Amino acid sequence: MSEPKMVRVRAFAGPTAKTDAELAKGILQTQEIPSVVSGGQPADLLPGVDVVQLLVREEDALEAAELLESFLDNPSNTPAEQP
Repeated sequence: MSEPKMVRVRAFAGPTAKTDAELAKGILQTQEIPSVVSGGQPADLLPGVDVVQLLVREEDALEAAELLESFLDNPSNTPAEQP
């Protein structure tokens, strides 16, 4: 059996990139969506600019992206108001 294809669902940068990626991974785990945090080794020349990627199985990408958008991109963490 071959390994599932992993795709990037989100990238994080800056001094809190690793923490933000781990938070997002935890959100996905609550919905039983497996994910992997990739990168995040400190950059020797430019600290704080390293990029951390959150990877999920290709078949979970759409659901994961929507879930993360609803939690991370909506400051009030509530569904958008309907007109």
